[in-house]
Amino acid sequence: MNKIRIKQIGIMLSVLVLGTAALIGVWRLWFDPHRETISTFEQSEKLDTVLTGMQAAQDLKFIVSRLKERHPACISSLPVVVQEAYEREYIELAEKEEASVLSLWQSASRVLACLGDAHTTVGPYHEDTRFLPLMFSWEGQSLLCSGGQYSGYTVRKIGGVSVEQLYEQFQEQFSYELDAWALHAFASRINRSDYLAFLGINAKQEVEILLEEANEESPIIEVFELQESATAIPVGTEPFYNYSIDVASGVGIFTLRQCIYDKNYKDALKDFFKLVQNEEVHSVIVDLRGNPGGNSLVANEFIRYLPVERYQVGGSQVRFGPILWNYKPRQRKNKQADDVFSGDVYVLTGTDSFSAAMDFATLLSDNGLCKVVGESPGNMPSSYGDILYFQTPNAGLVLTVSYKYFIRPNESKSNIPLVPDVQVPAYDAMEETLRLIHKN
Repeated sequence: MNKIRIKQIGIMLSVLVLGTAALIGVWRLWFDPHRETISTFEQSEKLDTVLTGMQAAQDLKFIVSRLKERHPACISSLPVVVQEAYEREYIELAEKEEASVLSLWQSASRVLACLGDAHTTVGPYHEDTRFLPLMFSWEGQSLLCSGGQYSGYTVRKIGGVSVEQLYEQFQEQFSYELDAWALHAFASRINRSDYLAFLGINAKQEVEILLEEANEESPIIEVFELQESATAIPVGTEPFYNYSIDVASGVGIFTLRQCIYDKNYKDALKDFFKLVQNEEVHSVIVDLRGNPGGNSLVANEFIRYLPVERYQVGGSQVRFGPILWNYKPRQRKNKQADDVFSGDVYVLTGTDSFSAAMDFATLLSDNGLCKVVGESPGNMPSSYGDILYFQTPNAGLVLTVSYKYFIRPNESKSNIPLVPDVQVPAYDAMEETLRLIHKN
């Protein structure tokens, strides 16, 4: 009897093991969003590397296949505008005898731009990118040199092409949700050799730029050599956060340059709010300007130091293979820290506050926990995100694909950007916030 019982148990365990293995196999083959993704990048082929037309078309097909498999907007089929762009670009590449990696990048970017998802992008990975010894920024509708000998000069042409024409082409080949992000991305990347080539500028060694100084009648033409690195451009070496306390004015400032959720960040918040309590600070400023994002849990950790028992978090749609799983907006219990701050909170944002930095500001704003000062962040609060990484088989272009759609806590505002309570240029946000605090 015992032998029969043991045999039955053995059979049951075998069935259980086989069933579990089958479920794991099905998960990995069909449902796991991270299947076949990469965690480290290999160097992409050089932009002037020549592929056959069919190789380039195969890479484009690879890109669109990843969209169909992973992106929430493509679970039923490609959106019509994306399908049409794909068919047009595929035929054009496939009919060529040869196609450069650059032309493939441009074609693929035009397809992805139709999706309107700032997180789903494609581009080369090169460690030897060269730079102009200049930085650029927008002032109104004018592109200006920022810093250095030509600071304040208006840029009229780059490589013989007007800035207006270059930006128009950039918009057709760049994935973005808000115009403000496209403007920021253009200004911050146009000093790179790869993006100069992306816009059709021959940037092998040097680039001719037409500059115009304020109050001067005649523009000047300067030729700038590309550099091996961005050594002529000031690069910050600061940690991803820092904080300070102005005891006299009762203001604490916490600057977060990147959304990294780790022990260092948690310890820094703990130390900061302990100082805030000890020094009787009445106003806290969180500076998110220039923050490109990262892990959105940094915002939840910050809320632990605020006097709320529960707060609203947004919903999401997550794609698992052929299934789109819905998570509804809900109230979350706040695991309050020891040093709870009951004063005023101000969050500073700019068009270069992106992704998790935008989430940070939106979470606090939608829950009425802060005043936002500055400019609307670079992407929509309700938008696609949480990206997967791939590389195309022939050119080695890096592809990022969103597999989630996030809904902001205040769902009634899903169709609008995060609008600051006090709208001022980002570079004036700190000064304006201090003025408001002193006034109050």
